[in-house]
Amino acid sequence: MHFVMNRLQYWIRAQTQYRVHSPFVFDMYRKVLFAQLSKDLSKKVAEEHTTGCRRYHELVYKLTDHYHLRQVCYDDDEAVLEGDPLTFGSLKVVSRPHGNRQRELRWEAQCGNTKYNVSIDLFDVGLLMNHPKLHKQHFLLK
Repeated sequence: MHFVMNRLQYWIRAQTQYRVHSPFVFDMYRKVLFAQLSKDLSKKVAEEHTTGCRRYHELVYKLTDHYHLRQVCYDDDEAVLEGDPLTFGSLKVVSRPHGNRQRELRWEAQCGNTKYNVSIDLFDVGLLMNHPKLHKQHFLLK
């Protein structure tokens, strides 16, 4: 029941792209987070990653491709992506941050970590960024 209530609370509190005031996050929202993969690329991701959250694997692919990031660590739970330290920094993609209570507590601790200055909660996937030009912010997005 905890999982269902979290999703309900998420949908009540989450914002759409029109309430995002950060230009960088707004651009990421429109061009990456909710951009559609082509059918060929979506099929490729599905064939390569048969376990875990499909949205998570697609998002890792889209972020890597759009921002020209390199994968430092990648498994079914977390992916660490790095870019140019002066312009992008690093990004951690977390699969199912609200999957159970333990994951939720770990997600909350990571969001509060000073290593990351931007956190984006998409419920099924979480993003933690160390971006040199952004201030500490947390976004809950639909």
